[in-house]
Amino acid sequence: MKQCPVKADYQSSPVLEYSGNPLIEAMPPILTEAQAAQGLAAFPPLPNEERSMPKEVRLHCLNRLAHLVQPFPIYLDLENAVSSILRSGYVGRNPLDVGTWRHLHSLSLRQGPTPQFNSTASTFSLVGLSGIGKTTALDAVLRLYPQVITHHRYRDQDFIHTQIVWLKLECPFDGSLSGLCHTFFRAVDEATGEERYTRRYRGKGGIQELIQRMEQVASTYFIGALFIDELQHLRTAKTGGKDNMLNFFINLINSIGVPVVFVGTNSMLELFVHVLRNARRASGFGIYDFKQPTAEDASWELLLKAVWGYQWVKTVAPLTPELKATLYHLTQGITDFLTKLMILGQRYAIQSDREVLDVGVFRHVANTKMKLLQPALDALRTHDPAKMRRFEDLLPPDEQLAEMMHDSHKDERNRLAMLSQVQPLPNSAEDSDATTISSVPAKTEQSDRTAETVSIASAIGTQEDPLRVLNKADWFVRDPFEFVPTYREG
Repeated sequence: MKQCPVKADYQSSPVLEYSGNPLIEAMPPILTEAQAAQGLAAFPPLPNEERSMPKEVRLHCLNRLAHLVQPFPIYLDLENAVSSILRSGYVGRNPLDVGTWRHLHSLSLRQGPTPQFNSTASTFSLVGLSGIGKTTALDAVLRLYPQVITHHRYRDQDFIHTQIVWLKLECPFDGSLSGLCHTFFRAVDEATGEERYTRRYRGKGGIQELIQRMEQVASTYFIGALFIDELQHLRTAKTGGKDNMLNFFINLINSIGVPVVFVGTNSMLELFVHVLRNARRASGFGIYDFKQPTAEDASWELLLKAVWGYQWVKTVAPLTPELKATLYHLTQGITDFLTKLMILGQRYAIQSDREVLDVGVFRHVANTKMKLLQPALDALRTHDPAKMRRFEDLLPPDEQLAEMMHDSHKDERNRLAMLSQVQPLPNSAEDSDATTISSVPAKTEQSDRTAETVSIASAIGTQEDPLRVLNKADWFVRDPFEFVPTYREG
């Protein structure tokens, strides 16, 4: 989600506390809910005439579904929280205030914050099941803001500075603070387009040195907020590692003045409940919970209608109550699972020539391609809190989830039959007189056609449409795709 730096364009803020602060006035204006909804939504082009295209082309279009973003009411709440936390965090770090530079100077000397520094930074957390849409929603919100703003002149005085409005990191898999610091330096380099810190601090100094450098860089670039994703990884941290990282976050908020937002699954809440208790002004934003929707939830209905319009099968069936119930049962309202089911269902329907999405197609795909997800989904279906808490542990690794979306079941018989018929074309008229190209069509369960030898070498050069000649001779295999006969339903 890298963005190009933008040049500061200052607009006066109607909020008194924000007025006269170039870091805030360079940001986009505060949005109404209608403006936010428009900016958060992402609806790719609808299929329309693409449904009449060859199956090979339509199969390439299916992944467009993965880029669909249908905002829900919680998206608007999240946008408002991010808007507030970014701006309020800058109130105590106005670069036109002498006290701000004294604070930065004290940090650079490793003396800690000055006694006069008053942090206005806050925090909140964003939690929910894996695949429910937390990261998608956060990314949609962050796209409303430029990541990097370059300042040159403010109110007739020089103000040369690079401002990083937001920085999003993933908590390392081992939950180590050193890993987080190195991830931070890479993210800063990627945001600014310079390779300054990754190499400089690679393999140098201990953990305390890395922490101090990270705090100094965060202050120097006036980072608006840090968003720490996948915080549940702290569960695997070594003894003492969890507390060290959480104390580091508290210090960023209280002493450095940088807001920190925590993103992760429900299991992360028990890890840092004392962060929300100890961090100043944390109660103003609290916890945003992406709850699992019910089958009757209006937000789930909204998503279903949006997703159902993106079909590349030739026959678009109406979204009946039976289909709605099936889609919910097979996905349990998890947004990512619904997207995967729609993509894989259409791939199966197109490649097997069914060309329509129905209950049978979805159940077939759920029991084959998406079989790895069934233990986790079964836990959600029980509605037993103890079993539902095991949902994350029952999910397959990310590598297996990615492999699930690959075309891994090619029809090898058809493909080998096609390859065996590829012959070099004759080089001359003399060669063509002595060369006979035989057409041996692939034998499949759908066809009982016998091999018919057709001498067409001489016809190729005389026909206006050689492809028509080859097609008539059955040189083209019509179903060289994923679902082998044993994989199809009877």
